[in-house]
Amino acid sequence: MVLASILTMGGLGLIFAIVLAAANAKLKVDEDPRLEALEEALPGVNCAACGYASCRALAEALMAGEAPPSSCVVGGRSVAEKVAQILDRELEALSRRAAVVHCRAQNGDKKKRSLYNGIESCAACELVAGGDLHCVYGCLGYGDCERACPFDAIHIIDGLAQVDYARCTACGLCVKACPRDIISVEELILDKNFVVFCNSNDPGREVRQYCKVGCIGCGICVKNCPVNAAKLENNLASIDLNICEMYGICEEKCPTKVIGHILISEAARQPVSERARQPAARHSSSVIGHSNDG
Repeated sequence: MVLASILTMGGLGLIFAIVLAAANAKLKVDEDPRLEALEEALPGVNCAACGYASCRALAEALMAGEAPPSSCVVGGRSVAEKVAQILDRELEALSRRAAVVHCRAQNGDKKKRSLYNGIESCAACELVAGGDLHCVYGCLGYGDCERACPFDAIHIIDGLAQVDYARCTACGLCVKACPRDIISVEELILDKNFVVFCNSNDPGREVRQYCKVGCIGCGICVKNCPVNAAKLENNLASIDLNICEMYGICEEKCPTKVIGHILISEAARQPVSERARQPAARHSSSVIGHSNDG
């Protein structure tokens, strides 16, 4: 009786195994070998800095043509080249996300309306009658963003927050720390990016009274841009980098030199893991890469 039960159970197990094996063979979906190659090429840290939940999700998006080869922020240029080779795609102009401070007024460029003697914090200063500057849009310079950055990638230099693009990983913590919302994380082409380093919507006559390097809404950049990449709205100019051909006329013609460009150094082309191991170039304007400083 026991033997018969064992043989019956064994027979049923064998039958089920055969059925499952046959179903697996019939329903199996062959996976493109490039997907596995992409997963191996990606760092595998699942940091989501690319905008996808995991490296696997990014690999699937790359396969579907929904993401460019340079999507991996952590991997940098080396990973982008591997991805482009696997997919047999041409590598586009490399870009990566990084923080941009929309203000360029250092201590000698901006006027203060009061003397602040409280806690050295932008948030605290902003709570006291809206800050100590005449400009309610500009950088207060008390370093909340600098203290928030875990990568030592943003520093207060002469009263102005400036980004070390060789170390910035686009984590966005500086954006959250700024009480005036003058920092944003943007997609930067590694060659050159023209930016309006101002956040003010005040009329030009008011801006001139309290800031030497603010946008006065004159529209000269709009009139002189040959591809109509410069726009003016609410007294503030902006540059559409999707249209901009990098002629540089806007920067040259700007009377207050509020338009400048960000140069991403060669160090910034390295993978984040390599950049993080390098010593910080603290308070070095050559690494920060803003033109027309001051």
